[in-house]
Amino acid sequence: MGYFIALAVFVWIAQTALGFWQFKKFNRHLKDLRKLGRVAIGRARGHFMAGVLILFVIDDQCKILRGEIMEGRTVFASFKPFDNFNGLTLFELSEDLCKTMKLSKQQTLAVISAQKEYESYKLMKTEENLAVG
Repeated sequence: MGYFIALAVFVWIAQTALGFWQFKKFNRHLKDLRKLGRVAIGRARGHFMAGVLILFVIDDQCKILRGEIMEGRTVFASFKPFDNFNGLTLFELSEDLCKTMKLSKQQTLAVISAQKEYESYKLMKTEENLAVG
């Protein structure tokens, strides 16, 4: 019985360490992308399916300059180019457009999440500016 407890503790510690490593790796990558412009982040959690994280680098007019996607079930997943929407504005994205591009359900959820999260961020910034001004 003691072996199982020791194994469970080891697995928990390993999972925590690998999760921390993935978080640091993500933050470094995000910092590099922010040097290119603002970044909209979208995610779709995967409980039984692979999770998806999408990053869109956008300019001042919300035109997508660069897209990257990370999808997988493990902490070893990494970002890959995702240029499907380069040249479009963030506000042009829709579920129908994602279906046209034959994206998976998880990818579509992440794309729409990036759009909605950025809209919420802009609204919050506008409200802050109104409160200050």
